[in-house]
Amino acid sequence: MIYIIIFVLKVIESFTSTISTILIIDERRIMGSILSFIQVIIWFIIIKIALENNTILIALVYALGYSIGSYLASFITTKYSKKKLLVQVITSKEEVFEVLKEKGYSGSIVNSSGLYGSENYIIYSFINNKRKKEIINIINNIDHNAFITINQNKELINGYFRHTK
Repeated sequence: MIYIIIFVLKVIESFTSTISTILIIDERRIMGSILSFIQVIIWFIIIKIALENNTILIALVYALGYSIGSYLASFITTKYSKKKLLVQVITSKEEVFEVLKEKGYSGSIVNSSGLYGSENYIIYSFINNKRKKEIINIINNIDHNAFITINQNKELINGYFRHTK
């Protein structure tokens, strides 16, 4: 029974630790600080139990709980993130931005030249995190040699943001 308690508490502690770090980075300091407080209290409870029942199995259960808590927190925050991403695409195929436009994406296109003389297009599009896999698949299906970079943005001011499909 003690192993289950350690495992569950460590999952919760690791989960709150990861989420509080993300919240603090996102400048939601109060909620991040509250979760940090909860995390430390849980950590002390776990350590008290672990020191009273000192076995190698407790260390293994503790490590497993930490791993699962961190994984769950990263999975949930990635899946449900409302972050805006900047997708930058360098492609030689005009069809890429035509299909993106048909699929409801907005963006800007810049004509460019590569260092070795190739004529390309640079496409800049802001998307919701949830559409990242979709846009990558669309681009790769048209131009598997397209150069794609994706950056997370802290703030967007003004601009056109369609994405209704």
